[in-house]
Amino acid sequence: MTEPENFNIDLEAEMSEERLRQQLRTSYQQLARAKDRIAASVEAAHEGAYAAVLAVGRPKVTPYKPPSEGRRAGKPEVALLHLTDWQGAKHTVSYNTEVMKDRVRQILKNSMKLVEIQRQDHPVNDIVVLLGGDMIEGLFNFPTQPYEIDATLFEQFVSVAALLDESCRFLSARFASVKVVAEWGNHGRIGSKRAAVPKADNADRMTYQLAKAMGADLPNVSWSITEEDIQRFEIGAYRALLIHGDEVGRNGFASPSTLVKHVTGWKSGSYQVDGEPYKFRDVYMGHYHSHAQWPLPDGAGNLFQTGSIESDNRYARDNLAVTAVPSQRLHFVDPRKGRVTAQYQVWASD
Repeated sequence: MTEPENFNIDLEAEMSEERLRQQLRTSYQQLARAKDRIAASVEAAHEGAYAAVLAVGRPKVTPYKPPSEGRRAGKPEVALLHLTDWQGAKHTVSYNTEVMKDRVRQILKNSMKLVEIQRQDHPVNDIVVLLGGDMIEGLFNFPTQPYEIDATLFEQFVSVAALLDESCRFLSARFASVKVVAEWGNHGRIGSKRAAVPKADNADRMTYQLAKAMGADLPNVSWSITEEDIQRFEIGAYRALLIHGDEVGRNGFASPSTLVKHVTGWKSGSYQVDGEPYKFRDVYMGHYHSHAQWPLPDGAGNLFQTGSIESDNRYARDNLAVTAVPSQRLHFVDPRKGRVTAQYQVWASD
């Protein structure tokens, strides 16, 4: 019996179809295994974070009780501590995770020395803590970054959150109320600038959220963590903004005159909340790793720039020809008159 002419063609087609089905089955199996691995990794990450939190050994805090006024009859003021650009896990010739911890602890001690000096004249029972972003070093800002850290992103997440919790516990025992206002920075970005990741899905924000959860037992500590990239806060009649600093300029850099011009535009009405211009006095900013201040054209407000506790930043040295001594910023605010009464550059050393 003679075979049809198209018999070989049909046979080859069936074989090709069967090979395609087999390839699809293989692909589905591989995809299923990949999903299982991802699920297992996520579960392991959750378990690891939980175990890390439990291992911190957080001490119990005795709530602060303001002393009787006595000779401290002056009008009460509020402390304002700007902590920013810790760059947790950044590794340079003079900076790493352990140095970060030592310097943050020294900043807190030095800040309290200044607070106690103020308390000799008037009550300072409350504090507002501004977290300015770039608290972690991240992994996705430049190609060589993974070679300039001493801990992975997960370890940064846990170690910096634990240090933030430690800081809150330190302050909780020394102030009647601690209000934390959290801003996220460019180093917390996940993926490249072109990656399809919402800007607010930021590792800084995640670190803040973990620190908040770790301090859930602190009744006098409150947190403000939002998706906005400009944070607002009020201390009585004092109204100000907290930004990281990369919101203005190209590739995260802008000259002081450009920054002042941009903030002036915000003051003139371009910065609005619920369709209405938001009136504020000052702006607090980090990002540039140096301590500075520029007056705003209205004659009342200022743009306050706060330094970093990192040292030997080669990018700043080689590309911007600048460097700075590790420091943070401490202000005292009159809540009735709505203005800063005293300001200090707090050094990260004895």
